[in-house]
Amino acid sequence: MVVMRRWLAPAALVAMLPAAARAQTIEITPVVGYRFGGSVETTAAGAAQAGSRLEIADAAAFGVHLAYRVGEGELELLYARQNSRLQSGELFAAVPVFDLALETWQLGGNVVFGEEDARARPFVGLGVGLTRLLPGPKGFSDETRFSFSLGGGAKLWLARHLGLRLEGRWFLTVLGADSRSICGGGSCAIAVTNSEVISQADLRAGLILRF
Repeated sequence: MVVMRRWLAPAALVAMLPAAARAQTIEITPVVGYRFGGSVETTAAGAAQAGSRLEIADAAAFGVHLAYRVGEGELELLYARQNSRLQSGELFAAVPVFDLALETWQLGGNVVFGEEDARARPFVGLGVGLTRLLPGPKGFSDETRFSFSLGGGAKLWLARHLGLRLEGRWFLTVLGADSRSICGGGSCAIAVTNSEVISQADLRAGLILRF
C-alpha cells in the first residue's frame, strides 16, 4: 500500500496537467538543402586575389535541428555545414581558389503559429552563434566568427510523431572591420579593411521526429 501511494501521487499530478503540457516536447530534425550566395571583397595588401571579390560557390548543405517546446514556441539548437569552395567572382567564368567549408552552431528559437493539432503549422525563427571557416589547403588556419540566422517555413505533420519541415534560412557571418581571415604561409585568402558580412540563403527540408 505504501508503494502504491508513492506512485499514485505523481500519476495524479500528470493527469491534472493540461494536454498541451503532456504533449511531446522534443523534436529532432535532420535536414538537407542547397545554399547559395556569399562573397567578400579582399582589399588588404598581401591577400590572395587582393583587390578582387571572392565568392563562395553555391553547394549542397546539411545539418540538424534539436528543438524543445516552450509554451507557444521552441528553443532550438541548430547545426549546419556547407562543403563548398572559394572562387573568383567572374560571371560564368569563376576560377576556383580552394575548397572551403562553413560549419555553423547556433542557439535560438521559433514562434509556431496555428492550432496545436493542425496538420500544417507555419513558423519563424532566429539563431545566434558561431560559424567556423574551414579552408581545404594545409597551412591555412581555421577561423571562428560570430553569426546569426533568420528562418521561416512550415511543419507538415504526417502522424503524431512524424512530420516534414520545409524552411528557408538566411545565414550571416560577420568578419568585422580590419579582419584578416584564413591566413597561412605569410598570406591571407581573405583580408578586409572594411566591415564584411558573408550573406547566404539556404533552402532546406527535413524529417521531424517528435518525442
